[in-house]
Amino acid sequence: MVGLLSLHEPLGFETSGKDLVAFFRGGGEARRAADALTRAKIRHELTTDIPEADPLEAWRAASRPFAVGRRLWVEPGEADPGAPSPPGNRISIRVPASRAFGTGSHASTRLALLALEEEVVSGRDVLDVGTGSGILALAAAALGAARAVGLDVDADAVFVARENVLRHEFGRRVALYAGPLAAVRGRFDLVVANMIAEEILPEAGAILARAAAGGRVILSGVTRDREARVLARMRRGRWQLSARLAEDEWVCLCLARG
Repeated sequence: MVGLLSLHEPLGFETSGKDLVAFFRGGGEARRAADALTRAKIRHELTTDIPEADPLEAWRAASRPFAVGRRLWVEPGEADPGAPSPPGNRISIRVPASRAFGTGSHASTRLALLALEEEVVSGRDVLDVGTGSGILALAAAALGAARAVGLDVDADAVFVARENVLRHEFGRRVALYAGPLAAVRGRFDLVVANMIAEEILPEAGAILARAAAGGRVILSGVTRDREARVLARMRRGRWQLSARLAEDEWVCLCLARG
């Protein structure tokens, strides 16, 4: 169901008991998502009379930091001066829930972060396609990237990512752009894209073209039922699957030239 709702650009998700609550920017988006669930015969309830306010304020207030992999510590809530420091040598990344996707709480983002940690990032150039909140570009910088570029066709998301970049000292190594892949020139040692399959497939060639000789590509946001189709499209030239991570219905595919 998350994959289906993600096609309609939700602001975020929240669990309530056994229910999943999706937040949308407006009633139109919510109704289109509800129609899609109806066609898929998934039981749901549509509510569009929420009082005007920040729908994610309560979520941020209740959020707690959590560890990802061996080195990262994600803080999806507002800054708390009394909060303890990250345990051990973990690096803190603060990305409060917002209208841009990516707080680390979604499986696709966690998988991308885990894949990033397994790559040789230090001293390299990284491109984050569909950056959303900027969390992956920030993680690359935190892990020692010489330069991390975040790109998104949604200008609003880039404004949010800019706010998050300014929260971090290592954010100085992150550059942000609004627009298509053509907005960024050059090639990168590592290209990461946390986007659903329907967004990845039309850009497959452009994504691979942004990888330098010897470069690598990480694709997250792919559901299991779309995995084979994405792999078939991305296996161009000598590109081969080098690693695969999975959580629930989501998979993360790591590609390298054979």
